[in-house]
Order: sequence, then C-alpha cells, then structure tokens
Amino acid sequence: MKKNKKIIIGIIIIAIIIVIGIVVAYKLIENRVTNREDFKFNVENISSTPVDTVNKGKNKDIIEWNEITEDGVNEELLFQNVDTKNLEKIATLLQSLSAEIAQKEQNDIDFYLSAGWYKYTLDSQQFREVINMGNDAIKPLYLIIYKSSNQGAYEYICAMALSKLVDFDNVTYSWSTSKQFLEKFNQKIISNRER
Repeated sequence: MKKNKKIIIGIIIIAIIIVIGIVVAYKLIENRVTNREDFKFNVENISSTPVDTVNKGKNKDIIEWNEITEDGVNEELLFQNVDTKNLEKIATLLQSLSAEIAQKEQNDIDFYLSAGWYKYTLDSQQFREVINMGNDAIKPLYLIIYKSSNQGAYEYICAMALSKLVDFDNVTYSWSTSKQFLEKFNQKIISNRER
C-alpha cells in the first residue's frame, strides 16, 4: 500500500511539473507577443498589394522639411506644422491596427512567427485609410515616430506608412526599426537639400 501511495504521489508531482512548464512556456510566448518593444523586421523592397501613393491628387504638393536640419529636428517648428486632427486620426487608426495584430498574434502562434502581420497591415482598412490621407498624413506620422520612446509594432507600422507615402520603400533605404527609418529619412532629406 505504501509503495502504491509513493507511486501515485510521484505521478502527481510529475503531472504538476508538466503543467507548470506548459503555463510558464505559454506566459513567455504571451509576453513576447504583447510586450514587443524590441520588435524588428527588416524591410527590403517587400510588397504585398501595391499601395496607391498618388491619392487623388493629395500628394501633388512638395513637402518642405525645414524642421529637419543637420543639427537635428526643430521640434517647435514640427509641432506647428502638424495638424492635430490628422495626428489624432492617424494615431487612433494605427493604434487600433496594432492592437488587432497583437490580438491575432496572441491567438495564433503561426501568425506571430511568420510575417503574416506585414501583409495584414498592408491589406488593412486602417493602413489604407492613412495612406489615402496622402500628404496630410506625412508630418503626423513623422511626429509619432520621432516623439515615441518605443520602437514597437505601432511605431513600425507608422514608419511603414510614412515610407509608402514618401516613396522611401526600396532596398537602398533598407531599415529594420522605426528609429533607424527616421535616421535614414533625415539623412535623405539633408542630402537632397545639399544637391
């Protein structure tokens, strides 16, 4: 009887250890999905559905970037040149898209591990709506990326949109984080000014 009792206790302990291991593994994966400030994905001329950057004439005007200088970004001038209604609209759209993607990743590990989120972003109504804003979206997107202390999915999606809108979407300007995108973008603005 004592021997059977020891075997049963041993089996229960092993079962508890297995359950704890599964819970810990699940929580680790969940944390990686929901707290991804180290989010990185290298963009090198990847495209899903072509995105219309003409936007019914909204991109005909040339955007002046007096805010960007060799000494850095003139924040006061940038704030003056950003329409707050457009900023709020873009933030709302792309934050909801980021939350949607995080939920999909949490529910589907294959979506998380693949680049499914990238195509999902390009095909989303929220992303297309921001792109269709044309030039009205450019400086608000820049401001979001510039002022954010994070480099998560939200900032990355903002960089994707800005990249599409300013035709900064080729291998020459390859980037893997939103801050890296801004650095390369600023360099391009400054070098174009010098020509």
